[in-house]
Amino acid sequence: MMTWKEVLAQHKTLRGIGPHSLLVDRGESGYRNRFLPDGAILYPGEGLWGHQQPVKGNRVLLEALATQAPMRVYERKKPNCWQDRGLYRVESVEYRLEEAERRYVYWFRLVPLEAT
Repeated sequence: MMTWKEVLAQHKTLRGIGPHSLLVDRGESGYRNRFLPDGAILYPGEGLWGHQQPVKGNRVLLEALATQAPMRVYERKKPNCWQDRGLYRVESVEYRLEEAERRYVYWFRLVPLEAT
């Protein structure tokens, strides 16, 4: 396990999507990451209000999909306690209307690198 200070030293940003890594949790951040039985993660794009756009963190993930660049994933287990889940790649993306929220959201499918 890692402290937030250790994660931040590697992740280098307070945002959930960094240049080479991602932060995931079980909803504490307001984002609904979905952890799938096969080890994949459905990761919602950046932006909690309005239609998400292909900018900032979403652009980073779209570029990672295009180049197949690996992204390190850190999962928050409890306050100040993080697990390094290892390297993942962005396998696919879907930009879809979330009816209940009345907005479009990116959903990135992340798969563990060792599973590819």
